[in-house]
Amino acid sequence: MSRVILALIGVILLAVVALALLWLLGQVMAGVGAFVVGTAGVLSRLLWFLIFTGVLSGLVYFVASAWRPAAKTAVPAGAPAVRLNEAASAFAVPSPVVGAAPVSEPTASSGTPVPDVSATDPPDHPARFTGRADVYAAARPGYPAELGTWLESSELLAAPVADVGAGTGLFTRLLLGQGATVRAVEPNDEMRAQLERSLADALTAGTLSVHAGTSEATGLPDASVSLVTAAQAAHWFDPARTVVEFRRILAPGGRVLLVWNDWRAVALPFNRAYGDTIRPFLAAGTPEVATRVPEERLPALLPGGFERQEFTHEVTLTRERLHALAASVSYLPGPDSAAYPALTRALDAVFDEHVTGEGTVSFGYRTHAFLGSLG
Repeated sequence: MSRVILALIGVILLAVVALALLWLLGQVMAGVGAFVVGTAGVLSRLLWFLIFTGVLSGLVYFVASAWRPAAKTAVPAGAPAVRLNEAASAFAVPSPVVGAAPVSEPTASSGTPVPDVSATDPPDHPARFTGRADVYAAARPGYPAELGTWLESSELLAAPVADVGAGTGLFTRLLLGQGATVRAVEPNDEMRAQLERSLADALTAGTLSVHAGTSEATGLPDASVSLVTAAQAAHWFDPARTVVEFRRILAPGGRVLLVWNDWRAVALPFNRAYGDTIRPFLAAGTPEVATRVPEERLPALLPGGFERQEFTHEVTLTRERLHALAASVSYLPGPDSAAYPALTRALDAVFDEHVTGEGTVSFGYRTHAFLGSLG
């Protein structure tokens, strides 16, 4: 009997221990749950605090930005505009030629005070040469005959050629002279009209067609040309979009030719004197570089690789052509600018210092031709 009673007591004790363990486990679980809920509550409040402070900071910045006046730079009336990368334009001031005498800081040769010529940074668009088409056609240099001979001998002109950024037709004329059939593409209305007038015979003969377009959108049919040329123009092209368009219009195996006339590396006396004379009239932001050819952009424009050819030639300038040459440059004072008379007086003075018995001066150029593919 006593054994039964002891067994019963043991069972009761085990039940009590089990119940105690269950109670303890419940307490632990309740504590963990309270901790989790509390932590989530803290994190939630922290998140809402961050959202609130972020929105408030954004509103403060917006109000402060709207209130703060934008800085402005005064631009004198008649001052020409220039892009900050205008080093690629045709007649920027020269850096000193290697081996030449140092170039001192110039003043206008006439002694006339040089106007303060400032500039803004406008978007690149065809209107930059509006009003300069006539002087451009009259004064800008052509291209050496040796370049045309090389193109013809390389059999690059047997099929139609697209001359993109043709301007007034200076390079188009060379292509036509070597027997090419040319599709001239030019976005500026005045420049295109000048091209059509000067090359009317080729239009009539059917060896030339003229199109309003850009390097990024030529308007020419697919695979319609075997060669694309751009003379004095490719520094304005958007490389990525241009390559896509050139691939579209080129026939299989087609090539691309980029050409620049560069006068700054030529060590003729008048080249240096001209650079010194125009320096005070340059629009603000025009940088000095050793060469006007934007070689750092060539891999993007000719991703399939390229070869280089160089030619030299000289142009004879009269006083009037020298005036027109300067007037054709987009970052020098144009004929309608208040600064233009001072520029022409300075040019007259340096012209008189170098004029020959024939009443002219010699201006030298190095022509760089890059023939490549698009890969």
